[in-house]
Amino acid sequence: MPHRPHRPKYADLHHLTEDERIELIGRKVMEDGAVCGVLVDDEPGKAGRYILKLKAKFPGLKVHDVFNGPTKGVVTIKVGPRDASRN
Repeated sequence: MPHRPHRPKYADLHHLTEDERIELIGRKVMEDGAVCGVLVDDEPGKAGRYILKLKAKFPGLKVHDVFNGPTKGVVTIKVGPRDASRN
């Protein structure tokens, strides 16, 4: 059987409200212990707003990184549980 490289799972949450997205992302992190990359438009304050909402609703969530990309006009927020050593 040929080796298949690990492919990250992807979910397009664009059709949901921002608060519905926050809920799904936070639950995935907290219930599954997942580390997630959340891509948001590079609008002033948008990444910060997501971070504040995620941390307020899910106190055990940790922001591991925030960076521009992978494409122009996008900011990536990498979030996971405080203890991501099990991932």
